[in-house]
Amino acid sequence: MATPRFGIIDCGTNTFNLLIAEWNGKKWKFLLRRKKVVKLGSQGIRNRIIGPEPAERALAALRDYRALVDQYKVKKLQVFGTAALRDASNGPALLRKIKASTGFKIELIDGDLEATLIYKGVSEAMSLRDDCSLIMDIGGGSTEFILCNADGIFWKKSYRLGAARLLEIFHPSDPMKRTELKALENFLAEELIDLGKACAKFKPVRLIGSSGSFDTFAAILLKKQNKPALRTSHYEFSMADYRKLHKELLKSTYKERLLMPGMLRMRADMILLASVLLTFVLQYTKIQSLHLSTYALKEGALAELKPATPSR
Repeated sequence: MATPRFGIIDCGTNTFNLLIAEWNGKKWKFLLRRKKVVKLGSQGIRNRIIGPEPAERALAALRDYRALVDQYKVKKLQVFGTAALRDASNGPALLRKIKASTGFKIELIDGDLEATLIYKGVSEAMSLRDDCSLIMDIGGGSTEFILCNADGIFWKKSYRLGAARLLEIFHPSDPMKRTELKALENFLAEELIDLGKACAKFKPVRLIGSSGSFDTFAAILLKKQNKPALRTSHYEFSMADYRKLHKELLKSTYKERLLMPGMLRMRADMILLASVLLTFVLQYTKIQSLHLSTYALKEGALAELKPATPSR
């Protein structure tokens, strides 16, 4: 009997991610990973509109994924839509086009479920401890925060503070001016009051960034150290190295960021906003330990599909 294959498509604001895996009775074997840049928010995320060009990129990406899902004979597939799709006023029309063109029925999930799936994904990537960790997932349209340990979630919240959204709101100069940085930090201080209160209560000792921008931070730092690309699901940053990188990003122009070894072209415009957001959170919470989980929502959703072990 063929081993059943499962698939997850995470339709995020910046990228659409496909993961195909099979369950061997004990663990998942990952067969295929694909990432396609769609940048759904590039023509109006602030006004809750998905423009015609991003919509066409989304359709093209999902047509390609339809072919791969069929090629791999996926038995069960889940397709999730997050911030940009759930917020856009013309989102329902795009979902109908996607269904007609690909057969995919996208499930729009709220920030609460998104945070839960991210927690499950991080739990698959690394061993959470008895003490408290703060998971942070910087998306294009939203950023999720989860306070948790190995036993479960204490507190979680999704904020409309994705890197693409912040970029459209603040339009920083190239390079960013000090006055613009201060304005962004003041904005974050107002927006993240609830996070500050929750961290004061649960006292997280480490911050775990899930995938996305954190992958890029790690890739750049590994290049600087002449180390091979990351092959594991977990990485611990040197805080000194990250702080140095943040200062470099603050001084950089867009063209200079494009030339940084390890930088993905799609992130060169947004990585500065992501770094400002992360650095603000580290200072705000006084956390001194920074980690990366390369697993996020799609791995968490896959964990939920794990077939039940037959009873004997």
